[in-house]
Amino acid sequence: MPSGDPKQPGPLTVAIAEILKREYRLSGMTEFTLGAAVGVSQSQLSKYLNGYKVLDVDQLDRLCTALRIDIVDVVRRARLSAHRPA
Repeated sequence: MPSGDPKQPGPLTVAIAEILKREYRLSGMTEFTLGAAVGVSQSQLSKYLNGYKVLDVDQLDRLCTALRIDIVDVVRRARLSAHRPA
């Protein structure tokens, strides 16, 4: 049986992470503070913000709420970015 999380970040995850990271930087919060607001460690939050780990919908919702951004807008922007021709 394979170990670890079988979910590999795809283009949409990476695009969402880029948006969240940009919004996080604009927020003035620390990773520790944002992680605490979302209920994850600073290390886990860093993996999400860098697109190394896949967020589930509830985690994305908590992050968007903590950053005071609209989850629908984030997904819409990320989808456009992820599907943009290279």
